[in-house]
Amino acid sequence: MAESESKVFKPRPKHLLPIVLGLFATGVLAYPISIVTPPQAQVTPFDVNSVSGASLNALVFVFALAASATVMFLLIRRGRMRFIRRLVKVALTVVSFAVAFWYSTSILASVVDLSTDLWTIVSLILAVGIAAAIGFTIFAKGQTHQLAGVTALGALTGVFLGYSIGPVTALVLVGALVVYDIVAVFRGPVGALAKAVEAGDLPGAMYTYGELTIGMGDLVFYSLVATTAMVFYGPLSFLGAALGILAGSYLGFRALSRFEMFPGLPFSLLLGVAGMLLVAIATRTLVL
Repeated sequence: MAESESKVFKPRPKHLLPIVLGLFATGVLAYPISIVTPPQAQVTPFDVNSVSGASLNALVFVFALAASATVMFLLIRRGRMRFIRRLVKVALTVVSFAVAFWYSTSILASVVDLSTDLWTIVSLILAVGIAAAIGFTIFAKGQTHQLAGVTALGALTGVFLGYSIGPVTALVLVGALVVYDIVAVFRGPVGALAKAVEAGDLPGAMYTYGELTIGMGDLVFYSLVATTAMVFYGPLSFLGAALGILAGSYLGFRALSRFEMFPGLPFSLLLGVAGMLLVAIATRTLVL
Protein backbone atom coordinates (compact mmCIF):
# COMPACT_ATOMS: atom_id res chain seq x y z
CA MET A 1 0.00 0.00 0.00
CA ALA A 2 1.08 3.56 -0.62
CA GLU A 3 -0.02 7.15 -0.34
CA SER A 4 -1.36 8.58 -3.58
CA GLU A 5 -0.18 12.05 -2.64
CA SER A 6 2.88 13.44 -0.92
CA LYS A 7 0.92 14.82 2.05
CA VAL A 8 0.91 12.92 5.34
CA PHE A 9 -1.55 10.06 5.29
CA LYS A 10 -4.01 10.09 8.19
CA PRO A 11 -5.66 6.69 8.67
CA ARG A 12 -9.41 6.67 9.17
CA PRO A 13 -11.88 3.78 9.58
CA LYS A 14 -13.30 4.70 6.17
CA HIS A 15 -10.06 3.54 4.55
CA LEU A 16 -11.02 -0.02 5.53
CA LEU A 17 -14.07 0.08 3.23
CA PRO A 18 -12.44 -1.74 0.25
CA ILE A 19 -11.22 -4.48 2.57
CA VAL A 20 -14.56 -4.75 4.39
CA LEU A 21 -16.41 -5.07 1.09
CA GLY A 22 -13.85 -7.58 -0.20
CA LEU A 23 -14.23 -9.76 2.90
CA PHE A 24 -18.02 -9.52 2.72
CA ALA A 25 -17.96 -10.62 -0.92
CA THR A 26 -15.57 -13.41 -0.01
CA GLY A 27 -17.93 -14.71 2.65
CA VAL A 28 -20.90 -14.61 0.28
CA LEU A 29 -18.96 -16.47 -2.43
CA ALA A 30 -17.03 -18.92 -0.24
CA TYR A 31 -19.95 -20.19 1.84
CA PRO A 32 -21.71 -21.96 -1.08
CA ILE A 33 -18.38 -23.47 -2.15
CA SER A 34 -17.88 -24.83 1.37
CA ILE A 35 -21.25 -26.60 1.04
CA VAL A 36 -21.02 -28.04 -2.48
CA THR A 37 -17.27 -28.86 -2.19
CA PRO A 38 -16.47 -29.10 -5.92
CA PRO A 39 -13.24 -30.75 -7.12
CA GLN A 40 -10.18 -28.61 -6.44
CA ALA A 41 -8.59 -27.01 -9.50
CA GLN A 42 -4.98 -27.96 -10.19
CA VAL A 43 -3.18 -24.63 -9.84
CA THR A 44 0.04 -25.74 -8.16
CA PRO A 45 2.81 -27.98 -9.55
CA PHE A 46 3.52 -29.74 -6.24
CA ASP A 47 1.53 -31.57 -3.57
CA VAL A 48 -0.65 -29.07 -1.70
CA ASN A 49 -1.03 -31.23 1.42
CA SER A 50 2.62 -31.77 2.40
CA VAL A 51 4.88 -29.17 3.95
CA SER A 52 7.63 -29.81 1.40
CA GLY A 53 5.22 -29.55 -1.53
CA ALA A 54 3.57 -26.48 0.01
CA SER A 55 6.97 -24.81 0.42
CA LEU A 56 7.81 -25.41 -3.23
CA ASN A 57 4.40 -24.10 -4.28
CA ALA A 58 4.98 -20.97 -2.20
CA LEU A 59 8.33 -20.41 -3.89
CA VAL A 60 6.64 -20.67 -7.29
CA PHE A 61 4.01 -18.09 -6.29
CA VAL A 62 6.58 -15.68 -4.87
CA PHE A 63 8.87 -16.04 -7.87
CA ALA A 64 5.96 -15.31 -10.22
CA LEU A 65 5.03 -12.21 -8.22
CA ALA A 66 8.60 -10.92 -8.15
CA ALA A 67 9.13 -11.60 -11.86
CA SER A 68 5.90 -9.86 -12.91
CA ALA A 69 6.62 -6.78 -10.76
CA THR A 70 10.17 -6.59 -12.11
CA VAL A 71 9.07 -6.87 -15.74
CA MET A 72 6.41 -4.19 -15.24
CA PHE A 73 8.94 -1.85 -13.64
CA LEU A 74 11.47 -2.34 -16.44
CA LEU A 75 8.83 -1.73 -19.10
CA ILE A 76 7.65 1.44 -17.36
CA ARG A 77 11.24 2.72 -17.19
CA ARG A 78 11.40 2.22 -20.96
CA GLY A 79 8.29 4.36 -21.40
CA ARG A 80 5.95 1.46 -22.21
CA MET A 81 3.12 2.55 -19.93
CA ARG A 82 0.49 2.18 -22.65
CA PHE A 83 1.64 -1.37 -23.34
CA ILE A 84 1.52 -2.17 -19.61
CA ARG A 85 -2.06 -0.88 -19.36
CA ARG A 86 -3.11 -3.09 -22.27
CA LEU A 87 -1.30 -6.05 -20.73
CA VAL A 88 -3.06 -5.50 -17.41
CA LYS A 89 -6.44 -5.31 -19.16
CA VAL A 90 -5.82 -8.56 -21.02
CA ALA A 91 -4.56 -10.33 -17.90
CA LEU A 92 -7.50 -9.18 -15.78
CA THR A 93 -9.96 -10.17 -18.49
CA VAL A 94 -8.49 -13.67 -18.72
CA VAL A 95 -8.39 -14.07 -14.93
CA SER A 96 -11.95 -12.75 -14.58
CA PHE A 97 -13.28 -15.24 -17.11
CA ALA A 98 -11.29 -18.16 -15.64
CA VAL A 99 -12.41 -17.67 -12.03
CA ALA A 100 -15.98 -16.82 -13.06
CA PHE A 101 -16.19 -19.98 -15.18
CA TRP A 102 -14.78 -22.10 -12.33
CA TYR A 103 -17.23 -20.61 -9.84
CA SER A 104 -20.31 -20.85 -12.07
CA THR A 105 -19.57 -24.45 -13.06
CA SER A 106 -18.84 -25.39 -9.44
CA ILE A 107 -22.20 -24.09 -8.26
CA LEU A 108 -24.22 -25.30 -11.25
CA ALA A 109 -22.70 -28.78 -11.08
CA SER A 110 -24.33 -29.25 -7.69
CA VAL A 111 -27.83 -28.89 -9.13
CA VAL A 112 -27.68 -29.77 -12.86
CA ASP A 113 -25.86 -32.13 -15.21
CA LEU A 114 -23.10 -30.08 -16.83
CA SER A 115 -22.30 -32.83 -19.30
CA THR A 116 -25.19 -31.61 -21.47
CA ASP A 117 -24.51 -28.98 -24.12
CA LEU A 118 -27.21 -26.67 -22.79
CA TRP A 119 -25.72 -26.24 -19.33
CA THR A 120 -22.20 -25.99 -20.71
CA ILE A 121 -23.38 -23.06 -22.82
CA VAL A 122 -25.15 -21.54 -19.80
CA SER A 123 -21.91 -21.76 -17.79
CA LEU A 124 -19.95 -20.06 -20.57
CA ILE A 125 -22.55 -17.30 -20.89
CA LEU A 126 -22.48 -16.69 -17.14
CA ALA A 127 -18.68 -16.57 -17.09
CA VAL A 128 -18.53 -14.17 -20.04
CA GLY A 129 -21.18 -11.95 -18.45
CA ILE A 130 -19.43 -11.84 -15.09
CA ALA A 131 -16.04 -11.16 -16.67
CA ALA A 132 -17.52 -8.39 -18.83
CA ALA A 133 -19.20 -6.78 -15.81
CA ILE A 134 -15.98 -6.92 -13.79
CA GLY A 135 -13.94 -5.49 -16.64
CA PHE A 136 -16.45 -2.70 -17.26
CA THR A 137 -16.49 -1.61 -13.62
CA ILE A 138 -12.73 -1.87 -13.04
CA PHE A 139 -11.87 0.24 -16.07
CA ALA A 140 -14.81 2.63 -15.78
CA LYS A 141 -14.37 6.16 -14.52
CA GLY A 142 -15.24 6.84 -10.91
CA GLN A 143 -14.10 5.23 -7.67
CA THR A 144 -17.49 3.66 -6.95
CA HIS A 145 -17.49 1.60 -10.15
CA GLN A 146 -13.84 0.64 -9.72
CA LEU A 147 -14.45 -0.36 -6.10
CA ALA A 148 -17.19 -2.76 -7.20
CA GLY A 149 -14.93 -4.28 -9.83
CA VAL A 150 -11.82 -4.78 -7.70
CA THR A 151 -13.96 -6.12 -4.84
CA ALA A 152 -15.61 -8.71 -7.08
CA LEU A 153 -12.41 -9.79 -8.83
CA GLY A 154 -10.32 -9.87 -5.66
CA ALA A 155 -12.94 -11.98 -3.86
CA LEU A 156 -13.51 -14.37 -6.76
CA THR A 157 -9.79 -14.91 -7.29
CA GLY A 158 -9.16 -15.34 -3.58
CA VAL A 159 -11.96 -17.90 -3.27
CA PHE A 160 -10.62 -19.82 -6.26
CA LEU A 161 -7.06 -19.89 -4.93
CA GLY A 162 -7.98 -20.44 -1.29
CA TYR A 163 -10.17 -23.43 -2.11
CA SER A 164 -7.81 -24.89 -4.70
CA ILE A 165 -4.50 -24.80 -2.80
CA GLY A 166 -5.82 -26.10 0.52
CA PRO A 167 -4.93 -25.05 4.08
CA VAL A 168 -1.35 -26.39 4.24
CA THR A 169 -0.15 -24.54 1.16
CA ALA A 170 -2.19 -21.49 2.18
CA LEU A 171 -0.45 -21.26 5.55
CA VAL A 172 3.02 -21.75 4.10
CA LEU A 173 2.24 -19.25 1.36
CA VAL A 174 1.19 -16.66 3.93
CA GLY A 175 4.59 -16.92 5.59
CA ALA A 176 6.36 -16.58 2.24
CA LEU A 177 4.20 -13.61 1.25
CA VAL A 178 4.91 -11.78 4.49
CA VAL A 179 8.66 -12.01 3.91
CA TYR A 180 8.37 -11.24 0.20
CA ASP A 181 6.15 -8.20 0.71
CA ILE A 182 8.51 -6.63 3.23
CA VAL A 183 11.54 -7.13 0.98
CA ALA A 184 9.73 -6.22 -2.25
CA VAL A 185 8.29 -2.97 -0.89
CA PHE A 186 11.36 -1.64 0.90
CA ARG A 187 14.15 -3.10 -1.26
CA GLY A 188 12.59 -4.73 -4.27
CA PRO A 189 10.46 -4.29 -7.40
CA VAL A 190 7.15 -3.45 -5.71
CA GLY A 191 8.54 -0.35 -4.02
CA ALA A 192 10.32 0.73 -7.20
CA LEU A 193 7.13 0.18 -9.20
CA ALA A 194 5.04 2.19 -6.75
CA LYS A 195 7.47 5.12 -7.03
CA ALA A 196 7.41 4.95 -10.84
CA VAL A 197 3.64 5.26 -11.26
CA GLU A 198 1.06 7.80 -10.23
CA ALA A 199 -2.32 7.11 -8.70
CA GLY A 200 -4.66 5.84 -11.40
CA ASP A 201 -1.88 4.88 -13.84
CA LEU A 202 -2.60 1.15 -13.57
CA PRO A 203 -6.32 0.60 -12.97
CA GLY A 204 -6.95 -2.99 -12.04
CA ALA A 205 -3.42 -3.64 -10.80
CA MET A 206 -3.75 -0.90 -8.19
CA TYR A 207 -6.84 0.69 -6.69
CA THR A 208 -6.85 4.23 -5.31
CA TYR A 209 -9.38 5.02 -2.60
CA GLY A 210 -9.12 8.63 -1.47
CA GLU A 211 -5.43 9.20 -0.76
CA LEU A 212 -4.73 5.49 -0.26
CA THR A 213 -3.49 3.11 -2.98
CA ILE A 214 -3.91 -0.65 -2.49
CA GLY A 215 -2.60 -3.35 -4.78
CA MET A 216 -5.06 -5.84 -6.24
CA GLY A 217 -2.80 -8.62 -4.97
CA ASP A 218 -3.39 -7.49 -1.38
CA LEU A 219 -7.16 -7.90 -1.78
CA VAL A 220 -6.72 -11.32 -3.38
CA PHE A 221 -4.53 -12.63 -0.54
CA TYR A 222 -6.87 -11.25 2.14
CA SER A 223 -9.64 -13.18 0.40
CA LEU A 224 -7.46 -16.30 0.18
CA VAL A 225 -6.97 -16.38 3.96
CA ALA A 226 -10.65 -15.70 4.61
CA THR A 227 -11.66 -18.44 2.17
CA THR A 228 -9.33 -20.94 3.84
CA ALA A 229 -11.01 -20.13 7.14
CA MET A 230 -14.56 -20.46 5.77
CA VAL A 231 -14.09 -23.61 3.70
CA PHE A 232 -11.82 -25.66 5.95
CA TYR A 233 -12.64 -24.40 9.47
CA GLY A 234 -16.13 -22.92 9.30
CA PRO A 235 -17.99 -19.57 9.44
CA LEU A 236 -16.76 -18.70 12.95
CA SER A 237 -13.15 -19.07 11.86
CA PHE A 238 -13.98 -16.89 8.85
CA LEU A 239 -15.19 -14.22 11.25
CA GLY A 240 -11.99 -14.54 13.28
CA ALA A 241 -9.87 -14.27 10.15
CA ALA A 242 -11.85 -11.26 8.89
CA LEU A 243 -11.46 -9.39 12.17
CA GLY A 244 -7.74 -10.17 12.22
CA ILE A 245 -7.30 -8.95 8.63
CA LEU A 246 -9.14 -5.71 9.41
CA ALA A 247 -7.12 -5.12 12.58
CA GLY A 248 -3.89 -5.83 10.71
CA SER A 249 -4.90 -3.54 7.85
CA TYR A 250 -5.56 -0.70 10.26
CA LEU A 251 -2.16 -1.25 11.91
CA GLY A 252 -0.65 -1.11 8.42
CA PHE A 253 -2.45 2.18 7.77
CA ARG A 254 -1.06 3.60 11.00
CA ALA A 255 2.43 2.57 9.93
CA LEU A 256 1.81 4.11 6.50
CA SER A 257 1.25 7.48 8.17
CA ARG A 258 4.98 7.42 9.02
CA PHE A 259 6.27 6.06 5.71
CA GLU A 260 5.76 6.90 2.06
CA MET A 261 5.02 3.21 1.44
CA PHE A 262 4.34 0.27 3.70
CA PRO A 263 3.73 -3.40 2.88
CA GLY A 264 0.04 -4.24 3.05
CA LEU A 265 0.32 -7.97 3.76
CA PRO A 266 2.38 -8.68 6.91
CA PHE A 267 0.10 -7.36 9.67
CA SER A 268 -3.10 -8.30 7.86
CA LEU A 269 -2.17 -11.84 6.90
CA LEU A 270 -0.49 -12.71 10.21
CA LEU A 271 -3.39 -11.42 12.31
CA GLY A 272 -5.88 -12.98 9.90
CA VAL A 273 -4.27 -16.40 10.24
CA ALA A 274 -4.01 -15.93 14.01
CA GLY A 275 -7.72 -15.10 14.22
CA MET A 276 -8.61 -18.08 12.05
CA LEU A 277 -6.53 -20.58 14.03
CA LEU A 278 -7.53 -19.29 17.46
CA VAL A 279 -11.23 -19.61 16.66
CA ALA A 280 -10.68 -23.00 15.01
CA ILE A 281 -8.89 -24.27 18.12
CA ALA A 282 -11.51 -22.80 20.44
CA THR A 283 -14.35 -24.41 18.46
CA ARG A 284 -12.37 -27.67 18.08
CA THR A 285 -12.46 -27.55 14.29
CA LEU A 286 -8.65 -27.59 14.51
CA VAL A 287 -6.94 -29.82 17.04
CA LEU A 288 -3.22 -29.36 17.79
